[in-house]
Amino acid sequence: MNPADFSQLPLRDIHLPGPVPWWPPAYGWWILLGIAVVAAGCVWFYYQSHYRERAAIRGLKAVAAALAKGNPPVKCIQQISMILRRFAMSVGGAAPVAGLTGEAWLRFLDSRWARDEFSGGIGRVLIFGPYAPPGRVSASDVSALNELCIDWIRAQRPEET
Repeated sequence: MNPADFSQLPLRDIHLPGPVPWWPPAYGWWILLGIAVVAAGCVWFYYQSHYRERAAIRGLKAVAAALAKGNPPVKCIQQISMILRRFAMSVGGAAPVAGLTGEAWLRFLDSRWARDEFSGGIGRVLIFGPYAPPGRVSASDVSALNELCIDWIRAQRPEET
């Protein structure tokens, strides 16, 4: 047999491997999927934990816009009081907050942060403001109360259970 004559050798053709299957994916894709799931979970947790806060602040900003458009200050204070009480019940529990009125309500609000502006400052408008006759409460009082309530809401975090 002549070594230069390869056509006479009993060789078979080259076998190529089959196409790479798409399943199961390689380890890198599993790691990427895990990172995406963890990131989505973090985004969802952040959104859920700050939803009530954002909704309350959005409501208070709507009250400020309504006051700027000329709504009566007493009506705006009623809305502020309603938004504040709903938010307080969501973070402080409905049972202890729902029945609070007057000075007890203001003391509760002050107890949730290190300031006393509700029982000793502009926050006292919450006691008589929703029931005041027209002209008793000024728009500047409502604006100051609105800003105080926004600060109070931003200072709150839900209690750990």
